[in-house]
Amino acid sequence: MKKTMKRISLLSLSLMLISSFSITAGLPAMKAYFSQFGYSAGQVELFVSLPAFAVVAMLFLNSLIERWMSERQMIVAGLLLFSTSGLVPLVVQHYPLIFLSRLLFGLGTGMINAKAISIISERYSGNDKTRMLGYRGSAEVVGSAILTFIVGQLLPLGWPAIFAVYGAGYLILLLYLLFVPYPKEKKQASLKEKKKGSARLHSPQWRFSLMLAVIAGIIICFNSIISLRVPDIIVDARMGTATTAGTVLSLMQLTGIVAGVGFASLTHVFKKNLLMIMCFGFGIALALIGLSGQLWSLVLGTLLAGFTYSTGVTSIFYHLSEKIPTNLLNLATSLVLIGCNLGSALSSFFIQLVTPLAPTNHLLFVWIGALMVGTGVFASQLLARTK
Repeated sequence: MKKTMKRISLLSLSLMLISSFSITAGLPAMKAYFSQFGYSAGQVELFVSLPAFAVVAMLFLNSLIERWMSERQMIVAGLLLFSTSGLVPLVVQHYPLIFLSRLLFGLGTGMINAKAISIISERYSGNDKTRMLGYRGSAEVVGSAILTFIVGQLLPLGWPAIFAVYGAGYLILLLYLLFVPYPKEKKQASLKEKKKGSARLHSPQWRFSLMLAVIAGIIICFNSIISLRVPDIIVDARMGTATTAGTVLSLMQLTGIVAGVGFASLTHVFKKNLLMIMCFGFGIALALIGLSGQLWSLVLGTLLAGFTYSTGVTSIFYHLSEKIPTNLLNLATSLVLIGCNLGSALSSFFIQLVTPLAPTNHLLFVWIGALMVGTGVFASQLLARTK
């Protein structure tokens, strides 16, 4: 029972890692509210992508913070900062204060981000590690799906109410404190390892990690665009309401359950080709969303996107754990996460950048679908060259 609760508690750390996008169903209402005070739609969309910038900053600072704080202290502090700052818009609807709270929210997320992933590869091995990484990917998207669904149900109470979902972070903190005690011997071993000298990634390991970071960043960026623009597509085309959009996005993310449970089997069958196949599938899903004229086809596209996105990202961290030594894994994971969060943070800016080429949401999704297929080719070549 203790081992099971420990696994659940470790996996729960990933439940809210991508929760900054859980509030996207409330964007139309927030845009309408803040437009009264002269804020543009792009400025309001920053509430979603802004935390990613803070996550990137914290990932850069993690190596310094680790000198003064243990793994347990970082996770506890991160969850406290994450939950407390996440609740601020529930009681304060002033743009500058919400802007600041979202930055602090990102800093809290950044303190637990890399730990939530590397802690699994450090504590498990073999098939157990592969399964746990798959379950971790499921936990990430399932958590986001549940929060997104709750957001949709809270919307009728007003957009400030949707931020109440971040109170769930306190429950995760409780689980961690109760069921994941910090082993003293592990702490001592970690300190001894740090005293040996600064372990660094060799050039091939650095390039491999960097290329995976680029691929992950592209995947995350395009998935973020789904969260940002699908609500607008549904509302503008009168396919449904903002609540409908929240439900659709929740269903998309819930496919992560299937993706996570089946990850070990898919890895066994497709091996190095899995990442390429998922990139191709994700590209097709994006194009299908862009070509959708009815709700059913849009839902089909988002479901396919949810499965391929989740499997693709999990595959990236799996390949990383297979090629990078354990003592360097946290560093390599942080590098890939920087790519992930830059992709998330730059999604709004990417949309603005390609507007001349893709002035409509439909054309935008077709265009990024083609780019995703190209990314799959690049991923295939990278893994083929890496021994």
